[in-house]
Amino acid sequence: MSEPQEQPIERPFKAHGTPLPKIPLRPFLTLAHRIDDKEYVETSPDDKKLLLFLPVIFAYVGGGGLLLGWTAVVEAWALITGLTLLAFAGWGHWKLRRMKPTRFVVFDREKGVQRLPTGIFRKRPLEIPFVECEGRISRNVRSAGAPCHMLWLAHPKLGPMLIEESVAGIDFLLYYWSFLVQYMDKTKPLPDVPGLSDYSNRSKGVGTREEWEARKKSPNFIDPWYEWEAIVSQNPKLDSNYYMEHPEELAQWNGKPPWSMNGEELVDSGIMPEWMLPPDEQERYRAQRGRKMAHGGVKRSP
Repeated sequence: MSEPQEQPIERPFKAHGTPLPKIPLRPFLTLAHRIDDKEYVETSPDDKKLLLFLPVIFAYVGGGGLLLGWTAVVEAWALITGLTLLAFAGWGHWKLRRMKPTRFVVFDREKGVQRLPTGIFRKRPLEIPFVECEGRISRNVRSAGAPCHMLWLAHPKLGPMLIEESVAGIDFLLYYWSFLVQYMDKTKPLPDVPGLSDYSNRSKGVGTREEWEARKKSPNFIDPWYEWEAIVSQNPKLDSNYYMEHPEELAQWNGKPPWSMNGEELVDSGIMPEWMLPPDEQERYRAQRGRKMAHGGVKRSP
């Protein structure tokens, strides 16, 4: 009699890309539709206004092309189709100018959650604790051959959710990620961006764009993003996928895995060098470490 087969192990999702530390890696960038000290709101990519934009553009281009073609071939179908497309484009343009966005992605600083619209007709959004998510950057090549970088927010159970993509290089996404991690941490000052200029509790993080570009020209400059990539490549335990396949090892971190840690916690755990912290955080971290050492030392996770 053969022995019973074991049940297959269900593997959670495999998110692509390099995990991101929850620290500012670049000057801040925001794409806000609305922002204050409690919520950061941007239009959802599946909002009706954004979904209608591309068909209107294609209708303009297609209708205009068919009318130009009709002048050469004098075919009735080209004339009728071209006029129909241009009529649709005109209606869509009129609609776009009057339409307001109704679906939003919300980062709630007060509650520490991200709210996402779910489905076309369902009004109740999905709430995801930001601390449970891991930021990731992946690289891809589009069909035309242009390189593309994508920023994901990966949750162990819900899978990866695309936040933003860029064909202009990786800096754009790192600017945006730096803003998000600073904004979603209530223990930190607000990011110093134009939409928050009325609040006094602000921080520039790693500095302005001009200061960052000047620092890059220094002969001793080390880019914290590429330094972090090297750290991750040498330590697979920094990737949340590792713990999805070895959940028993999460107990060693007292329930707080690396992807949920902020900058000071990453340094305390020996994962990240202190110099990678933004300048103002380095001063605060040294003061906190001095107090911890005075009360029995800094406890490091494995």
